[in-house]
Amino acid sequence: MATIPDSDDYEWDFEKRGTVGIWHMEGWKGFPDEDLEAASNHYRERGVQDDIEATIAVFGEETNLPNETQEYMGEEWSKNGEYTGVDKVGFVSDGIVAMAVASKMDIQGAEVDDFDDLEVALEWARS
Repeated sequence: MATIPDSDDYEWDFEKRGTVGIWHMEGWKGFPDEDLEAASNHYRERGVQDDIEATIAVFGEETNLPNETQEYMGEEWSKNGEYTGVDKVGFVSDGIVAMAVASKMDIQGAEVDDFDDLEVALEWARS
């Protein structure tokens, strides 16, 4: 197994609630490539572990993802979702960011959805 990046070293956080892995990216206004790559690597290597059955990424209201970042996420995070083998992949934001990111995802074998509330997303992820 690859080394899992430590979220303390970057501008995103990770927590686990039951079998749901949650990546908090609220402060993201467009991460440097290094931070985005670390988040992606963390997602892959942490999400593939047996104790995670669903994943959620939470974006803040100040998050602004340019098209190239959305394209990157659509391609790389779709691969990551397939790699982890999770059943559900959710995205949360107050605005349209979660919807924009979710619309770029193509993850075989997983449900993908977007939400405007973390608790609602958790309910969905656990069902």
